[in-house]
Amino acid sequence: MSSYTLFVDESGQSGIRRIRVSGSPGASRYMTMGGVLIKNDYLDDYRKILRELADLFGKPSLHCSKLSHNEICYFAKKLNELDLVIFGVVSLKTTLGTYRGTIKSNAKLYYNKCAHYILERVGMCFEEMGLTEDELSVCFEEGNFDYNKLRGLISKCRSNPMRPNTKFLKHVNSNAITAKEKSSEALLQFGDLVAHALFRCVDDGPRTFGITETRYVDEMRDRFWRSGAKTKAIGQGLYCVHKVADVGANPTVERFFREL
Repeated sequence: MSSYTLFVDESGQSGIRRIRVSGSPGASRYMTMGGVLIKNDYLDDYRKILRELADLFGKPSLHCSKLSHNEICYFAKKLNELDLVIFGVVSLKTTLGTYRGTIKSNAKLYYNKCAHYILERVGMCFEEMGLTEDELSVCFEEGNFDYNKLRGLISKCRSNPMRPNTKFLKHVNSNAITAKEKSSEALLQFGDLVAHALFRCVDDGPRTFGITETRYVDEMRDRFWRSGAKTKAIGQGLYCVHKVADVGANPTVERFFREL
């Protein structure tokens, strides 16, 4: 039976103390997370593919913030051709409600909550495939976050699941969670792509001029996890916290998410 590694990255700032509103300074209103689940048998092959793509683009590596629109589309199209599974979380910070006070506007705890959501989705996938925690490793992109507290959160939720979806964390061993720099693990570039693609669906920052972009997600739509006979990724591999209407996307993007 195959073992797997999940590679996770985020897009948008995690800050929740001061959030940008109507052009005022502050952190992005959204944060997204992208996870890519790959069989360990394929890891070296996919690292080679990433190197070849970077060479094709004339780049040292594949960071979406430094790629052109066409390069990101091509990258997403190539991801869609690979044998892997993707997961995503889209969070609008203004929906945090009282939870924001509970965590005292701690951006690191907010990041961990979003990580919790994406790991639940992976747990659902593992439940369906009949896999156990021993067959999953998780690699987050190293950042200014508290991965020990993330491990503690997952361990606590496993021992006392308070929500129906939390029970799926039984498939995620907190001791299997690591964090690495993109420079030391190229496969995190896949997570960067998924997180960036989802962020561009909702990003309303001052430099976007109100233009959102669903093309990148559309190019990789076949790789989102879908449970059983379900034909849509929304509510499965793609989780909008806590439902699609809550992320406040424009009508075109909301319809896109619902139909994904």
